Amino acid sequence: MVRVETLPTEPHKITEDMSDDIPKGYMVADDPILQYLSEHKEAEPEDLVVAKPSESLRAIYTTINRVGQEECILDGGSMIVSMSRETAVQSGLNWDPNIRINMESASNHVEKTLGLARNVRFAVGGLNLFLQVHILDNPPYRVLLGCPFETLTSAIIKTKIDGSSEIVLTNPNSKEVAVVPTYKRGVGPDDLQKQRYQAF
Repeated sequence: MVRVETLPTEPHKITEDMSDDIPKGYMVADDPILQYLSEHKEAEPEDLVVAKPSESLRAIYTTINRVGQEECILDGGSMIVSMSRETAVQSGLNWDPNIRINMESASNHVEKTLGLARNVRFAVGGLNLFLQVHILDNPPYRVLLGCPFETLTSAIIKTKIDGSSEIVLTNPNSKEVAVVPTYKRGVGPDDLQKQRYQAF
């Protein structure tokens, strides 16, 4: 098996075909799995292993596929962007079942992904970003934004002395920049509003 973290990767790719959502020449997040398979035609996705993501403490909220807002865990230590099957279905996504890889946990348990959803639109802070998303059956999160997200957006995380943080994201296509607040996992902006009003 090949460990994905050992592979050289490119941060993004340029679209060659036009679509309603993505213009020709637009930068979208690349995926290390797809890069490896395109360079090694004889390789099978099942030959690849990625480490299961570690639990992250911070999250942002994005609108996925123009459908609904989701909590997205930030974990730059993960080599992929991933999502639960339930979230993918609720977001109206399709995925390619031929791109299935192995995820290895800290206890060496290996779980296969269900497939890959390509060029999924994530809207955050007024930016539209397109990511390649690996679908898992039942991970302990709904969406996890790994290294491809941080690389595509040239993400800069600014942590304050009180432990709160903001992430600065740049759209590589429009060059627009947004400062997006992060939240503790499970405590989003709606929860903070409720806490604020309950305090009065």
